[in-house]
Amino acid sequence: MLRGPMNDSQPIHAVLPGRLLVIGTGCVAQALLPLLWRHVAVPRERVALLGPDPRGASLAHRHGVAFHRCRLTPANYTAELSRHLQEGDLLVNLALGVGSLDVLGWCQAHGVIYVDSNLEPWAGQSHSLAVARAHALADRAKGQATAVIAHGANPGLVSHFLKEALERLAPQAANVPDAGRRLGLQVVQISERDDHRSIAPVALASGGGRFANTWSARGLAGELCAAAELAWGRHEPPPPAGAAAPSPHRPWALRWPTSGRVTRVRTWTPSGGECAGYLLAHHEAFSLAELLAPQDHPDDARPTVFYGVRPCPAALAGIDALPSIGPPPPDWHYSVLTNELSEGGIELGVLLLGDRVGHWYGSRLSLAEARRCAPDNNATSLQVAAGVLGALVWALENPRAGVVEAEDLDHHRVMTIARPYLGDLIGIDTPWRPPGA
Repeated sequence: MLRGPMNDSQPIHAVLPGRLLVIGTGCVAQALLPLLWRHVAVPRERVALLGPDPRGASLAHRHGVAFHRCRLTPANYTAELSRHLQEGDLLVNLALGVGSLDVLGWCQAHGVIYVDSNLEPWAGQSHSLAVARAHALADRAKGQATAVIAHGANPGLVSHFLKEALERLAPQAANVPDAGRRLGLQVVQISERDDHRSIAPVALASGGGRFANTWSARGLAGELCAAAELAWGRHEPPPPAGAAAPSPHRPWALRWPTSGRVTRVRTWTPSGGECAGYLLAHHEAFSLAELLAPQDHPDDARPTVFYGVRPCPAALAGIDALPSIGPPPPDWHYSVLTNELSEGGIELGVLLLGDRVGHWYGSRLSLAEARRCAPDNNATSLQVAAGVLGALVWALENPRAGVVEAEDLDHHRVMTIARPYLGDLIGIDTPWRPPGA
């Protein structure tokens, strides 16, 4: 078990000579700002928040930074970004409903360093994550301004968890695919169990109620209502009728015929044991599948990779009222649980299953530890903020790396930044296998 300190004595790791613009003022931005100046040297007068929520002004005031109230759209984003950013600056995109590919493209064209926690479509639009990832990585030329895509907790830190786990389990391996081969690795589950509990129950009513979660409630509702996606291993039987590969160049990257809300999986975490979860489309399913595939015979050894999550009890109470597929109800009240929470926490890790391996490695972080570590956090938001912070520092240290994702980063360096905010890092063997396996 590994543990990092949670205090304000963290060393400054990077210097930002330009300006920093954070798009989004939700729970991840609220989690990130208390950590930022522990690791990055940047004057507060060169930091600004941008978003449509007027509550962003209060967040900005608490941290002594500027706030620009604006909703970015396909029609105005180029003008707005040009107003606030120039070459050498840094943009961190933490907003739901802001088109990541367009903002990324603008940053590449203008020499602005870019970091996001997920590839998002514009509000009211949808996309396949497998296809969005392929578009983002289409121009990976080094020498351009660094753009770290999809780097929060998951996607993001879980890729570094995988590398650390494989270093422990197969220390003689030549590389990541060789480690997977030595272990007979067939399945990687990104396994998450959220047991944050609130003081008062959250009431939900079908057709016009409330939906609450420990991170973006609207974001989770959108993932649940979208088609499930995963990487399909070569060892698996033929996928069900209706499963399709949106990208012809990645026939193993499948979009399921059902949404995440109705696609159930069994998963396992050290404290919670076996539980039922939901299979949601996530970037890391595809990036980890490619990382684990040997270059000489990638299709013969690629494992199945997917994200299985059991959300917090408040979110579970409202899931059945969501539509089976399609956009979540726009007239509901979506809320992030912060002060309402009284106990619990989160377990997030990689569950490695195969002929010679059954192992879970990841972060177990309690609500109490998260609150001791930094204000404005629950355990979920702190894990995401730690991943964003690690990517941000790496990008400042490597400003001309072009478009990269978690698997391209030095996992030792990123984990040096993130580790103090992850509670207990646990590696534990398990005999557990999914029923019927």
